[in-house]
Amino acid sequence: MHIHPFQDQTFYVIDGEYLFQVGEERFRLQAGDTIFLPRKVQHAFVQLTEKGKLIVTYQPSGKMEDFFRRTNAWTSPPTKEEIANVFEACDMKVVGIPLQAD
Repeated sequence: MHIHPFQDQTFYVIDGEYLFQVGEERFRLQAGDTIFLPRKVQHAFVQLTEKGKLIVTYQPSGKMEDFFRRTNAWTSPPTKEEIANVFEACDMKVVGIPLQAD
């Protein structure tokens, strides 16, 4: 679970199935579905199928390009501390444990 204090997000599912949590609500999405995640609201998502594809937009983009550049450079699974540090450096905040499939 994390928060974007300065950005709204929109996810469009191209393929696969996903579970999203936005605040206290949970939503199951599949190909063709869209979900809006407002800034300052905690959220997380997990892919439920073996394969999946999303289009994600950030408005405004903020430091997201730097976030993806940094996380793409990881060569092994990061520690919780490494994750929290990258999130903080890119204007996000980890506020809970990862979302688990039902």
